[in-house]
Amino acid sequence: MTTEETAGNAETKPHKLRSISWWASALVGLLVGSTLAWLRTQRNFFFLGAAILAVVIIVVGVRTIRRRARYPQMMKTKTSWAYNIWALILIILAGPVQLVYVPDDINELTIKSLILSVGFCLGIHEVDRALVKGAPIEDKDEPQG
Repeated sequence: MTTEETAGNAETKPHKLRSISWWASALVGLLVGSTLAWLRTQRNFFFLGAAILAVVIIVVGVRTIRRRARYPQMMKTKTSWAYNIWALILIILAGPVQLVYVPDDINELTIKSLILSVGFCLGIHEVDRALVKGAPIEDKDEPQG
């Protein structure tokens, strides 16, 4: 069945609760990972990096608030071991990795930026997926309000 055929079907539910898409998690992961890597080592990047992180935090916060308003069952989500592991990985990437490893040259900075970007991309996607999987099953297909 194609998209055009399902668009006219009254039984389809266009607003199904689902996790963040890969392209969105890749964009956020790339922004956060590269910004954190450059922010710690480049003095001239401080204000631009702080602005990028502020915009990312505000956008993710507003999207989370809007999502929870649309799907109240997200407030009742049970956290799983997968959520806890991925959240811990994100905390380690944002904190101790920044303090322990400070790159000396541009090659090391690029490698650190790529590793952080991939780590944040995977971490953000998997944390959100674990939250969606933990939402009550009976309400996943119907948006509230």
